[in-house]
Amino acid sequence: MRNVLSTILLSLVVGGIAFAAIFFWQKRRIDHHHAHLSSFDWFCQTFDVTPEQRVRIEVLHREHFPECQDHCVHYADTRQTLEIITRDPKLDNSPEHKDAARRLAELAREADKKFIDFIYKIAAEMDAEPSERYLERMKGWLMRAGETGGTRD
Repeated sequence: MRNVLSTILLSLVVGGIAFAAIFFWQKRRIDHHHAHLSSFDWFCQTFDVTPEQRVRIEVLHREHFPECQDHCVHYADTRQTLEIITRDPKLDNSPEHKDAARRLAELAREADKKFIDFIYKIAAEMDAEPSERYLERMKGWLMRAGETGGTRD
């Protein structure tokens, strides 16, 4: 009985050490691989983007991000204005307060619509199966944004 327990215990220890060694070796190998990838390279590799698709998707990114940055600046300015107005009790429910709150909500809706459209443009450039995986990956964001204006191609 003692031999059986010793064998089981020894097997568990050796198995645990082997599992840990393989786990950490694989993790290090995977981390090393991904450390050298840019986020766009990771995207292309993860969603099986062909070189031709990559070129088209890069164009979409280059077109989208200057507009996105400009929009973010307007959103940040409007948010800061609303915060300043909110701190001043004399401006509570003033036309300025209502206008800044309305404009901030409008900018958020515009950003959601533009990003949803962008997501679907990217998906349209991909093959069917990777496109479905990409949209599934983006589903959480799309649901949060309410798909308030996305157009599926």
